[in-house]
Formats: sequence, structure tokens, C-alpha cells
Amino acid sequence: MSNEDIFVGPADGKDLTNPIGGAMVLKIRDQYTHGAFSVHLNTIPPGSPGPRPHLHRRHEETFYVLQGELTVRVGPRKIVAPAGSFVVVPRGVVHQPSNPGTEPTRVLLMFSPAGMERFFEEAAEGRMPLQAVPDDPVVLKRLEAFTEKYGYEFAEFPQGTLES
Repeated sequence: MSNEDIFVGPADGKDLTNPIGGAMVLKIRDQYTHGAFSVHLNTIPPGSPGPRPHLHRRHEETFYVLQGELTVRVGPRKIVAPAGSFVVVPRGVVHQPSNPGTEPTRVLLMFSPAGMERFFEEAAEGRMPLQAVPDDPVVLKRLEAFTEKYGYEFAEFPQGTLES
């Protein structure tokens, strides 16, 4: 793949179910970028609270809003991002994307470096609960091992959220 360009058409990619609900299409994975980044097309259903607040220890996460409006809490800020907006979340920063609106939101989701595509594939296969804390201690232990594997940590927001 090192000397070839990559073309991904509108219907190309690996279909997944996003662990927070909605459709996700893995468009570009690690092997096509030498591990530099991955790209996912994500549809967030209306009224979705998104995953619980979390951070990534090993990845920057970028949201490019294609359609609708995405709300993202990033550290102490609350960002309302309309179509055409970029939101970049540095590694180690607590964040939570959501769609409190009444229409689906389509987002191009990018991770750098790559690797989070495996997180989403495994989460879809194993039905990992990312929105609520599991009551079952066995499921909780499985979830903790899963998130640790990918440098994904549930976390609390800092005090004093600001509106943007």
C-alpha cells in the first residue's frame, strides 16, 4: 500500500453499529495510513447523550460536522458545532460528544494515530456499554479491561463549565 493512492467511494467502508447507537462506517483504517490516522463516518441519532465523559490517552480525536449540529463538552467548555465545523480534542482531555437535537447528526470522526477503529469494531462485536455504568460486576470488569486496552478512560469534567 505504500506507493498506492487510496480511493474510498460513498458506499465503501466497513459498516458497524456505534456503541452509543446509530450507524458508523469505518472508511480508512490503520493499514492504509501506516498507522497515522483512521477515519469513520458516524451518524449520531437525535437525542443521543453520547458516551459517558471520557478521554483518550493515546489519540487525538477530531470531529468534522457534515450535517446537523453536534454538541461537544471539551474540558470546561460546551461547544455547539454546526455543519462545517471542526472540533479537535487533544489526547488526555475529558470530552463528551452528543446530539441533543431532534435530527440525526452526521460526523466525520478522525483519530490520530490510528488504532481506535479496532476499539469500535470490538465494541460493536462485544456490545460494550459506553453510556451507562454497568450494574453487573462481571460486565464492569470486562468493560474496564476493554477500555484500558485502548487507552480510553471514563472521567469527570472539571468544575465550572463555560458556554461557547
